[in-house]
Amino acid sequence: MTIPGLDPSGELGRLFFQIQSKSNHEKDVRQPQAVPRGSNDAVDLSRLSQDIRMHAARAAELPDLRTERIQHIQQALAEGVELSSPAQLADAIARETILNALGS
Repeated sequence: MTIPGLDPSGELGRLFFQIQSKSNHEKDVRQPQAVPRGSNDAVDLSRLSQDIRMHAARAAELPDLRTERIQHIQQALAEGVELSSPAQLADAIARETILNALGS
């Protein structure tokens, strides 16, 4: 099917070819470039990445305090000792319900 009066080499054709060549050029620019071995290129990490690394290193240095707590709870459960009273449980549920209501 042909459309009378449409010349691909006219204004529309030139516009199409400009857009197409620009698109091809952008694809070429975005492709990763190989870096030769022994290059002195440096990598600059973002501030967030540096903060994450610093905090992860600090967290790794902290002692694992939960193991002592877990052993205490396991021992209490084995002995049949109650870990909380009904009043403490009700208080915890009420606090969580209030905090959830305030957060939404």
